[in-house]
Amino acid sequence: MIFKKIGIDFHGVIHREPDFFKRLIEFAVAKGYEIYVVSGGPRQTITDFLAEHKIPHHHLWCIIDQPEINENTTFCADGSFRVNDMLWDKAKGEYCQSEGINLHIDDSVVYGKYFTTPYCRFDADKRVFICNGKCFTANMEISELLENLQTAAISEC
Repeated sequence: MIFKKIGIDFHGVIHREPDFFKRLIEFAVAKGYEIYVVSGGPRQTITDFLAEHKIPHHHLWCIIDQPEINENTTFCADGSFRVNDMLWDKAKGEYCQSEGINLHIDDSVVYGKYFTTPYCRFDADKRVFICNGKCFTANMEISELLENLQTAAISEC
């Protein structure tokens, strides 16, 4: 199976390594991949950042924009908000499954347990991807990294 839909988190992933993820995404798009930026939000902050760094993507999905989440959110005067942890933690996994995303890259150690989509954790401090028990460094060639992530993702079950 060759996958063609990749979800990538914004905070902790693209936001931490914008130049690297710009190169990865540009390579993937040139190879025909569809890129989903999947994040908590807020949408305008992410949109502005992606435009400023010229990071291509096909879709932007934010948890906070979803009616079920928004209806169960307490917004505070300082701009912060509070959401039920379970609703928040499982939202990305449900979205990736509903969209047929073949691989999701995120920095969270919590969210992965809510995914049926293959889940790859990016550790920005170590600059490594951990996917299905295998580690890949962000220092390898982009083409090799994408191939390794795909191979690890499809060997998941």
